[in-house]
Amino acid sequence: LDGQPIVLIHGFGVSSGTFRKNLPALAAAGYRAYAVDLLGFGASSRAVDVDYSIELWASQVEDFCDEFAAGRSVVLGGNSIGGLIALTVAADAWGRGLGRARGVVLLNCAAGMNSKFLTSSSLVPLGFKIFFSVFFVIFDVLASIRPLAESALKNLATSETVTQVLKNIYVNKGLVDAELVDGILAPAADEGALDVFLNVLNGDPGTPPDEIFPLVRCPVHMIWGDTDTVTPLEGEAAIYGRYFKGLAEDPTLPNVKMSMVHAGHVPQDDDPEGVHAALLPWLAGLPDPQPMGGESAHSE
Repeated sequence: LDGQPIVLIHGFGVSSGTFRKNLPALAAAGYRAYAVDLLGFGASSRAVDVDYSIELWASQVEDFCDEFAAGRSVVLGGNSIGGLIALTVAADAWGRGLGRARGVVLLNCAAGMNSKFLTSSSLVPLGFKIFFSVFFVIFDVLASIRPLAESALKNLATSETVTQVLKNIYVNKGLVDAELVDGILAPAADEGALDVFLNVLNGDPGTPPDEIFPLVRCPVHMIWGDTDTVTPLEGEAAIYGRYFKGLAEDPTLPNVKMSMVHAGHVPQDDDPEGVHAALLPWLAGLPDPQPMGGESAHSE
């Protein structure tokens, strides 16, 4: 129990099960590794009386760290929206002001809790903003029609559909197994699951990465699946992909780096060996923890 605490945060619609191959590898390397189920997903409660947000989940992660890594600095790792949550924790008073965040690992980080960031982010071209503003007005109206939403979830939450969606996201199709699929379908069948999905999809996307990143003071390692179509690094859709890639190429940010692995949007489960090969040496080379209450620093 003396190893460096590492807390891993999953993405939308899935669970801590997407870190099933990473926890044993981290433990074998001497780390205290945890994977949390965000409120509303996995084994956590399907709470319907809250407004879901990146900030809510960030608070959950901080509370988890205070319980299981009291008084320790923590390495935060997140996939997709889990990456945005990890950045948020590292940038706020808990992670930065108290010096609790020792490092951040971004696994194909998302730009928002949902895609509504396309209507407001300063990095999104005006034409895109106008188009997506109209699109999301229509989407919100349709999503508010309960029978329509229930029918959509029923049609999507099948073994065949989930398997096909995952195979479209994964490079290594053989890793899309019954354990992974069941880990998504079982929570989706719980009472309140539809309300959680609608709350998340209709909610505020949160503060975008380009506004959060300048506040982060600990080292950041971005590990990216090279075939990801959800958060790509190249092409017209790579609005934030280009931003993240630019950070790694910025010579004034020596504590920010990027590694590529042959995977899709969930690299830690799609290519775990590649992720471990990039992650473990970086973890071993992290600077010593700062005293609680102080700030470590990026070069700026």
